[in-house]
Amino acid sequence: MNLKAFVFDIDGTICDYDGLLNLEAAHSIRWLRKLGYEVLLASGRGPWDAYYLGVFIGCSKIAVCENGGILMTSPTNMRIYGDKTVSLQAYDALCKNFNVQIKPVSARLTEVVLLRTFDAEKGQVILDQQHIPVTINDSKFALHLTKNGISKSSALSEALKFLRIDPVDVAVVGDSETDVPMFQLCGYSAAVGNATQAVKSKASYACTEEIGNGAVEAISHIVRKFGNHKEDPS
Repeated sequence: MNLKAFVFDIDGTICDYDGLLNLEAAHSIRWLRKLGYEVLLASGRGPWDAYYLGVFIGCSKIAVCENGGILMTSPTNMRIYGDKTVSLQAYDALCKNFNVQIKPVSARLTEVVLLRTFDAEKGQVILDQQHIPVTINDSKFALHLTKNGISKSSALSEALKFLRIDPVDVAVVGDSETDVPMFQLCGYSAAVGNATQAVKSKASYACTEEIGNGAVEAISHIVRKFGNHKEDPS
């Protein structure tokens, strides 16, 4: 592996589930950039949330948003892969069977975002029975109604083509099932300590520290394993 880039999930990885950014994680991301690595955010958050958080903390100016439904490569260049029409169909179907509540988040262009108030597996059965092409993704931050075939890895693959970086030279850090497709796409992966055991089992490395501190642990581990640098972010 010729390490060239890092990809970070946001909620549960560099921010807590209320959106509070861990400053040590932000400092470590700035350190990675000084070492010459590309750093991308890949999140279920909306495009402006994800893109501008990356800008503010010093990431590369490209972001995977809405769980792969959108790729932003500049403030004015947005590639849309998802389809909110089918997500709204899924929402209507779920409302007839469960206590479904919209989560108060910034505007979404390709997804419907719900509070975690019902059993996602049972909800998925309803959608499959009605042949609605939507997957219920649990990011631990919320439940996301996403068009089938859309994932963080599908948009990340396009982002890496844009940057001319082979996925094998990329390390991913995340906490939820929505990050697993990126683990499978890229050369190395780390799950922070608050990830479920199922997610940890699919990562190359499982952190002991949680959320922001876990991201710092992952950075230190990955740079020591694959980098040619003696500096430490701490």
